[in-house]
Amino acid sequence: MRTGKQPKPAGACSVCHGLTRRREILNHRCDRVVNGRRCYGTFKSAMTYLWDQCDSCEGTGKVGTGICGECAGFGWKMYG
Repeated sequence: MRTGKQPKPAGACSVCHGLTRRREILNHRCDRVVNGRRCYGTFKSAMTYLWDQCDSCEGTGKVGTGICGECAGFGWKMYG
């Protein structure tokens, strides 16, 4: 059985470009760790970003039974 396509991410970090689906953390500081230190960026709305469906997982976020490594399980990549 094929799993459904993932919704597009709700936000992206302004510095490390980390993605999130959690709308409640928009406009809050990023919680990712980059080079051993917490990222200093903030999550901004990604509603206006252009997105490409991940080719490896076809938008599902999974390859076989594992999480897709190309899109980190989101099923989408920023266009570019």
